[in-house]
Amino acid sequence: MPLRVLAADDDPTARLLLQAALGGGDFALTLVDNGSDALTSFQQSVFDIAVLDVEMPGLDGFDVCAAIRQARGDAFPLVLVTGRSDQEFFDRAVQLSASYIIKPVNWGSLADLLRSLIAVKTR
Repeated sequence: MPLRVLAADDDPTARLLLQAALGGGDFALTLVDNGSDALTSFQQSVFDIAVLDVEMPGLDGFDVCAAIRQARGDAFPLVLVTGRSDQEFFDRAVQLSASYIIKPVNWGSLADLLRSLIAVKTR
């Protein structure tokens, strides 16, 4: 059974790269371009992991992450994707119990990273 991934990014190039990295038999990818649609998708479907760009207009990745945490608790695997490397970002990621990827993303290793995060959270 494919792993169900919710991914949100407002950058069209990043969405294409996400689709290339996670498209195929191992993953069932739901890809949206904003935080509001990510939260709606999360509420309407079942996912194994969410990958959220931090900087999006409207609801950003932190907002969506916080809403998912409130709904599902700390056990659900969340990955924040960002170009930020400031202490405030790291503090918020820790506060939200979220993993993170600093851009530029290594697209070739993304699938393995998501598999390992899902495996850790389901133990």
